[in-house]
Amino acid sequence: MFRCIFSVFSLYLLVAFAHADPLPYEYFGHLPDTARVRLSPDGAKTAAFVRLDTGETQGLGVQVSDISSGEKTIVLFTDNSKYYLSSLMWKDARTLVVTTHYPDERDTWVGMGQLRAKTREFRALFVDTQTGEVTSPFKRAFLKRFTVLPPNLANFVDLLPDDPDHVLMALPGKHGGPANVVYKVNIRNQDTSVVHNSENGVMSWSTDQQHRVRLGHYWDDGVFSTLVRDANEDKWRNLWPYEVYSEDEVTPVGFGKDPNTLYLLAYHQGRKALFKVNLKDPELKRELVHSHPVYDVSGYLVYDSKGEAMGISTAEHGGTHFFDKKYQTLGPALSNALSADHNAIYDMTPDRQHFLVYSSGSTESGTYYYGQTDPIKLDAIAYRYQKLPPAVLATTEPYPYKARDGLGIEGWLTLPRDTEPKKLPAIVFPHGGPQHRDTGQFDYWAQFFANRGYAVLRMNFRGSEGLGFDHRQAGLAGWGKDMQDDVQDGALSLIEKGIADPDRVCIAGASYGGYAALMGVVKTPDFYQCAISFAGASDLVKLVRDHRNFTSGHNVVDKQVGKIGEGLEEASPINYASEIKVPVLLVHGNMDRQVDVDHSRAMHKALEDADKNVTYIELDGEDHHLSSEQHRLATFKAIDDFLAEHLPTKADS
Repeated sequence: MFRCIFSVFSLYLLVAFAHADPLPYEYFGHLPDTARVRLSPDGAKTAAFVRLDTGETQGLGVQVSDISSGEKTIVLFTDNSKYYLSSLMWKDARTLVVTTHYPDERDTWVGMGQLRAKTREFRALFVDTQTGEVTSPFKRAFLKRFTVLPPNLANFVDLLPDDPDHVLMALPGKHGGPANVVYKVNIRNQDTSVVHNSENGVMSWSTDQQHRVRLGHYWDDGVFSTLVRDANEDKWRNLWPYEVYSEDEVTPVGFGKDPNTLYLLAYHQGRKALFKVNLKDPELKRELVHSHPVYDVSGYLVYDSKGEAMGISTAEHGGTHFFDKKYQTLGPALSNALSADHNAIYDMTPDRQHFLVYSSGSTESGTYYYGQTDPIKLDAIAYRYQKLPPAVLATTEPYPYKARDGLGIEGWLTLPRDTEPKKLPAIVFPHGGPQHRDTGQFDYWAQFFANRGYAVLRMNFRGSEGLGFDHRQAGLAGWGKDMQDDVQDGALSLIEKGIADPDRVCIAGASYGGYAALMGVVKTPDFYQCAISFAGASDLVKLVRDHRNFTSGHNVVDKQVGKIGEGLEEASPINYASEIKVPVLLVHGNMDRQVDVDHSRAMHKALEDADKNVTYIELDGEDHHLSSEQHRLATFKAIDDFLAEHLPTKADS
C-alpha cells in the first residue's frame, strides 16, 4: 500500500469547485508551472524547469530542490529572448546538463560560395549546483576549426555516469556532414579528444552499458541499417537493412548488461514490439520481450542498479512496463494508489531505492511524485499546471468511429463539464505531425476549448503513428485525401449522434492539423463555420521543396507527403482561397523551422485578394512549438476572441 503525502501546493488539491464561467485563457495558455523534473543520482535532490512570473522576472528557470529540507534554488534563468530550455539531465549528484535551442539564420561564406540557411541551433550548458558556475562544453579555439559552425552543439552520446569529469558528445567533421565524430569532453576544463572517428553514411553513434561506442545508425542510398561492433574485437557488421516506411524497420534501443544482448523495436503481427537479440547467435533470432495488442511499443529502456534492462517506459495505458518480475507489482500498486490512468516511472536512482513518477490522465494535468521502495511511499512534489486541478477539467472519453471506407478510427471526445451532450458547438481538432498520436490524457488545447463550452473531437486518422504498420502506411502521400476524409467523418459522426450542432462546427489545428483545418474548409466549404490554423502548411509543393535533399534520389518527404508533379497542387489550400466561405484565423511564428512562415503569409494574401474574412497574426521570433509564453498567451487570446465572434457558445450569444 502506498502512503501518499501531498506536502506541496496543497491549495492545488483543495480546490474542489467547478467554475460556472470560463476560466481565464491564461490558465491554459501559459507555459507549464513545472516540467522536466529529474532526480539526482543520490536521490537527494530534484531539478526541474519552473515558470517564473514575479514582477520583472518572467521566464523559465532551472530549479534545484532539496528533498529533505525543501530548500529551492534557481541555478539558471532565461526570459526566452535569447534561447529556450530544451532538456535537463543530471551528470552526477552536483552537476546538471541543460540543453537549449533557438531559431537562427546562417549567412556564411564557404570558400568562394555563400551558405544561406534557416537553422534551429542547439547548445549545451553544464551547471554546478553547488557553486552556481555555468560552463559550455567547448572552447572557442576548438570551435574555430569548423568551416561552418555545427548547429547542434548539444549532441550527447553518453553521460559517463561513472566518470565524474567527462561525457561523450558527437559533432560533424571539420567540413560539415552528420554528427558522427565522437569526442570525450572534459566538463571541468573543456579539453576534448576523439574517441571514435567519423564514417561515411553513419548519422549517429550509440554506446553499450560498458560505455563503448558499439552502434552506428547508417544510411546509404535510401536504405537504413545498423552497424554493430563486436564486443571483443574491432569488427563491425551491417545488420537489418530496411527502406524507410517498410515493415522491415528495426530500431535498436539499447544493450543489456551482457554486451552481446541488444534490444530492438521491430514489427510483430503488424505492430512494433520489443525484442532482444543475442549478437553471438549466427541467426540473430529475436526473442519477444514485450508487445501490445492495440498499440506499437515505443519508449526507452529502464535499467536496474547492475546495468540490466528491467523495463521500457512506454506511451501505452499504464506507463512503464516492467519485464523484471521483481518490479511488475509496482505498476499495479501505482494504479491503485493514484487516480490517473497513466503513471510512468521515469527516473530511478542507481540503487533503485528512489524514483519519480509522472501521473497524468483525462482530468489530471500532471503531477510529479517522489517515491521510495523500502518502505513504499509516494510524495507529490510538483504540479504541471497548478491552476488546472481535476475539479475544473473536462472528461475525455474514447470516441471510436468508422471512416467512409469502413476503416476504424480511434477518436477522443472531450465534453464541457456539467453539460448535456446534445447539439453542442464543436471544435474538430486533428493533431499535428501528421505521424503523431492523440491519447485520452490531458491536452491543454482540448481543455481550453471544452472550458469555453465546446465539444472537442481529436482523432487518429490514417497515417497517425502508434497504431500499427497498416494504419501508418495508409496515410502516406494522403494529405488532403483519405486522411482529410477521416477528419470530416469524425465531425459527421458527432452530428449524426446529436452531440454537435451542424450549424456550429469549427475546425482547428496546429502544424499538420493547421493544414487539415484549411483543407477542411476547402473540400467542404459549406460544412464548417470557421477555421483556425496555427503554423499550418498551405502549399505542399513548397513544403516538399523545403524538406527535400536534392543530392539524393531518396527522400522521406516524397513518401510522406508526395512527389512534386503528382497532385500536390490539388491538395494545397493556397490554390483554393477563392472557394473558402468562412472566417479564417492564421497564426504563425516567423522563425518556424518546420513549416516556413511564408505558408501563412501567402495564404493570408490569397484570402485577402479573394476578399475573404481572414485574420493573420505573425509572432516575431517564435518557432514551431509556441516556446515563448508571451506568444502562447497572444495565440490563445486571439483564438478566444475569434471563437467568441464567429462560433459563440450559448453563454456568448
